[in-house]
Amino acid sequence: MDEKFSSSNSIKPQVVIIGGGIAGMAAACDLLEAAYPVTLVEKRPYLGGRAFSFLDSQMEREIDNGQHIFLGCCTYYTDFLHKLGTFYQTKVQSKTLVNVLNPDGRKGKLSSTHLPRPFHMLPSFLTYAHLGFRDKIWALYAFLRIAAANRNNPVLETETFGHWLRRHHQTQRAIDHFWDLIIKPSVNDDLEDVSAATAIMVFQESLLKNRDSSRIGYSKVGLSNLMGKAAEKYILNRGGQLITGKSVLSLRTDQRIIESIQLSDGHTVQGDIYISSLLFDDLLSILPSNLQDHAYFSALIKLETAPIVNIHIWYDRPIMEEDFTAFVESPLQWVFNKNSTADYGSHKGQHIIVSLSAAFEYISLSKATLEKTFVDAVADAFPKARSARVLHVSIIKQEKATVRCKPGSTKLRPHPKTPIANLLLAGDWTDTGWPSTMEGAVRSGVKTAQIIIN
Repeated sequence: MDEKFSSSNSIKPQVVIIGGGIAGMAAACDLLEAAYPVTLVEKRPYLGGRAFSFLDSQMEREIDNGQHIFLGCCTYYTDFLHKLGTFYQTKVQSKTLVNVLNPDGRKGKLSSTHLPRPFHMLPSFLTYAHLGFRDKIWALYAFLRIAAANRNNPVLETETFGHWLRRHHQTQRAIDHFWDLIIKPSVNDDLEDVSAATAIMVFQESLLKNRDSSRIGYSKVGLSNLMGKAAEKYILNRGGQLITGKSVLSLRTDQRIIESIQLSDGHTVQGDIYISSLLFDDLLSILPSNLQDHAYFSALIKLETAPIVNIHIWYDRPIMEEDFTAFVESPLQWVFNKNSTADYGSHKGQHIIVSLSAAFEYISLSKATLEKTFVDAVADAFPKARSARVLHVSIIKQEKATVRCKPGSTKLRPHPKTPIANLLLAGDWTDTGWPSTMEGAVRSGVKTAQIIIN
């Protein structure tokens, strides 16, 4: 164990985790598995952070706050679900298959074959309906450059992926109809703002790593059942303590270490080691003012976030057959068929989710405007929706869904070890080597726990 976390006796130090999101849950589970005493504090009455589900009272259905997916390359996340015993409640493609539509009904398909990497996607790409011959030739050239690139080259952190693509002769059609189709949902940002290093990492880990790395998976149950409730059971069954429904107001320090945390109900919680898995601005709000000015923490102010908007629509009849569909030339980005993953019994209608990543232009619009815009867009895209009756629409906005991976942002994302001797950080916004995703969150929680354990 690192000297700063060592104990003067054989008793393992008490760990207090602030924040019950994915990173906090992952850290707690790993520490409990290693027999560390853990107390986890979460301001809401349930665990899960930005990945949870709740009851839509009008439809009497449990719905997720957003459509979360994972890929075959998300090995830390799937290991986490195996640990919780809930992986069986997910659905994972047997092979990569994404149907891509435009409003005119033209369908393109991206799928994997049994060819060896990196050629396993090549046959479908060569027949991909949304690119012309010239687009594809130059795109294949860019793929070869991506496959050979050292994504840790600092030069790639200084330019956007859009600039990199144009430097490598990509047509605007290829950028709009292929490259952004992958990057926008993966990183929750437009490729004109994402660093080339991050985008290249996404393609290397997903489409180019192996045949299974780009397979898409998603939950068949509400996210709270998949993670939050399962993690709560895991923690309590292993002797961990949970304090929910109470927020942390401040960290009490003696200038060198944290001595305790002050809760909203007036109580304090003491530990030997503290892990904050709060989002960076929430962390800054509970730090003593003198620590907020420290270079390690003050740099966090420069981090930016990106929004996601999810629109749940219930129809009185089925309007789509696929599990999900991606779109080009449309306000729609990705549409998910929830009837394919949930037990709807004798219900003859259909529940879909329109998922909008990098939703900067939508986050401030009224719900009435969003409802009309996207009910109309679904009708344009799915002929059966034109004669279907809309039963209910529920719109969920996440203004700070993820941290942006803009050029230069990597150096702002902190290492788990802080200037405070007994404070560590976890979260998908920290230095994980991944974008701000569920996989990144688990990786950060595991990494932070291992600093204590090893």
